[in-house]
Amino acid sequence: MGRSRSATTRCASRRPALWDAWPSHVYQWHREGVELPAGAELLAEGDAFAVQAFRYGPCAYGVQFHAEVTHAMMCRWTTRGHARMELPGARPRSEHYADRPVYDPAIRHWLADFLDQWTGARAAA
Repeated sequence: MGRSRSATTRCASRRPALWDAWPSHVYQWHREGVELPAGAELLAEGDAFAVQAFRYGPCAYGVQFHAEVTHAMMCRWTTRGHARMELPGARPRSEHYADRPVYDPAIRHWLADFLDQWTGARAAA
C-alpha cells in the first residue's frame, strides 16, 4: 500500500505519445499483482509489482495502480482499511498523504494525456 517506483519499458518508448509523461511513482492499494497476459506487451514495470501497464492488441490497456485516487478515496481507504497499513511492505498512513503533492500531479497529468489520446479527444481538439 502506498507509492512505489515505476518505469516504462522499451516497448513503451515505441509509443512516446502515450508514455512520455509516465510518472516515476504510482499509487498501489492492493496486495496482489497480475501476470502479463499471453500476447500482451509490457509497457511499464515497477518495484512493488512487476507488471504496471500493458497493451493487448491495438487498443486495450491494463494498469496495476490507482491513477484515479482522490484525497477523499485515500482518506476512506486508509481509515476503513487501517489494518492493511500493518502488512509487510505497506507504507505508513502518513506517507500516503505526504507523497500526494509530490507524485499526484504527474499521475494526473499522465492519466489525462493517456485518456485524451486513447479516446481520440486530443485529435478532435
